[in-house]
Amino acid sequence: MNIVMIKIENLSNPKEFWHYFIEISKIPRCSGNEQRIREYIKQESENLGFKTEIDKVGNLIVSIPSKSENTIPLIIQSHLDMVCEKNENIMHDFSVDPLKLREIKIDGERWITAEGTSLGADNGVGLANSLALMKKISSKELEFDNLDFTIVFTVNEEEGLFGAFQIENDILKKEYLINLDCMSDETFVIGCVGGFYTIVDIKLERIELAEINKDLIPVKIYIKGLAGGHSGLDINKGRGNAIKILAKILYKLNKEFEIYIDVIKGGDNFNAIPRESWATLFLNESKEKLTQYLDELELQINKRLETFNDNLEIIIEDLDKSQLSNKIIEPKLQQRILSTLYLLPHGPILIHPKLDNFLHSSTNFAIINTKTSRIKIQYLHRSFDKQISSEVTEKIKALLHLGGLKSKVKPAGGYGIWDPDFTSKLLKTSIKCYTELNCEEPKIRAMHAGLECGVFADKCPELEMITMGPNVEACHSPDERLQVKSVEKFWKIFISVLKELSKIKN
Repeated sequence: MNIVMIKIENLSNPKEFWHYFIEISKIPRCSGNEQRIREYIKQESENLGFKTEIDKVGNLIVSIPSKSENTIPLIIQSHLDMVCEKNENIMHDFSVDPLKLREIKIDGERWITAEGTSLGADNGVGLANSLALMKKISSKELEFDNLDFTIVFTVNEEEGLFGAFQIENDILKKEYLINLDCMSDETFVIGCVGGFYTIVDIKLERIELAEINKDLIPVKIYIKGLAGGHSGLDINKGRGNAIKILAKILYKLNKEFEIYIDVIKGGDNFNAIPRESWATLFLNESKEKLTQYLDELELQINKRLETFNDNLEIIIEDLDKSQLSNKIIEPKLQQRILSTLYLLPHGPILIHPKLDNFLHSSTNFAIINTKTSRIKIQYLHRSFDKQISSEVTEKIKALLHLGGLKSKVKPAGGYGIWDPDFTSKLLKTSIKCYTELNCEEPKIRAMHAGLECGVFADKCPELEMITMGPNVEACHSPDERLQVKSVEKFWKIFISVLKELSKIKN
């Protein structure tokens, strides 16, 4: 795989897209830290001559009014934030450091990626396409006299669609909405699952380490090397979940050796399949025996994962006793906890009964964290049926009860379902434009992921919506990449759809 520095003149059209994509990649924009990217887009929009507004939660709205009496109200929408993931060995501070963009070639195809971190193409492509569109409208290179544009940039999409939930209903009272958060240039998305969060608290009892009265060895067991990926789009690809793998390892170690656990930790984000996890513990056995046993487990697990783009590494690190707590989880309780963690669900739940090869429901065991008096677990369920997600939560609660654990399981909100509409005028227009440009019909799909359109559908059911975008792979991971040639293909489709909508008579 060749890696080269990026030169805009060598990239596909439109050059305005690449200019803006590179510029926004210099600006930190993890969820909850969108102030600088919002200010950059606001200032750029005003420099181009357009009116801007920031609502009470930080969403940015740019207005480009129609020049015609035959006004067609249209929203172009994307989100300001990105998922900030990095490889463990990479020194990168997402609060201040710019992304280091690189061009790579895979099987002869050119892609843009970031060095050791997520790229933020989700949804940087939406931001860059919106800015490129504004630039060309401002210079009169593009004119859509009948379209009354409202260009919306929402905040904190990745951690629960917060900006979409808080946007004023009046903003959405338009005829059409094009969401620029799709990952495939041959696909139009017209529906998405709802997302439903569950929080689990398991009460801990700890005992003094001195009560064990043995010469124990402190170690850290670290899981890494997994591909991870989007917890909706990639959940059915068989990739390993670092938390579930760690749970399996600890369960087996607890049966094979005497271990005494201090901390279990893994996962950072609801939207990402956990790539890394770790546990600190005391061992009543030689480290050599532990290493030999874990080497065998690593081989077994990797054999199962080898076709799923995973390469598990189990790392054992020596610790000093001062690096661990003086209190460990009570051993009998530890056994019940490890049995339950081993059994807790993760992955696909149900295949869609009507859409071919499409996942209807799934769950992501996303985060585990250990405090002094409790273990906290966080789940994200996705489904076209809210009742199924409720039942997954009930089953988690039932497993904890069977395990004899003192726990609290509670729903923690969610976001709406966007049911597909195959009859919409916006969809028919988009299909027509795509087919004329590419001499084949596009794929029409729903997404096994949370899109802001699901929230908008709740707020404004009559709004016709579609999601589109260029090819992005491995989003929410350090392998995230944007295909160079796809940017130009998508731009032609996008502009063709806008021109066709501009011709519609109300």
